[in-house]
Amino acid sequence: MSLFDLTGKIAIITGSSRWIGKASAFELAEHGAKVAISSRKQEACDAVAAEINGKYGDGTAIAVAANISDKAGLQHLVDAARGAFGKIDILVC
Repeated sequence: MSLFDLTGKIAIITGSSRWIGKASAFELAEHGAKVAISSRKQEACDAVAAEINGKYGDGTAIAVAANISDKAGLQHLVDAARGAFGKIDILVC
């Protein structure tokens, strides 16, 4: 039994290439959410998105490098998530 059903929900997780952010991204995907993986380095984001897509299916995760201390970087992250998934329901910072 699952406590959460996030099917159809879209999440942006900042700092999700390592540690708690990465674990959060995996848990959200486990419960059905599509996730936007973000950190400052694209290669690290790509690796986590590939792991999630490998485990939960292609299209579950996208990778977007962004520095969230920069307004333009934040806008790029939001635009990429909305472009890929159409909306944003969950934000984990």
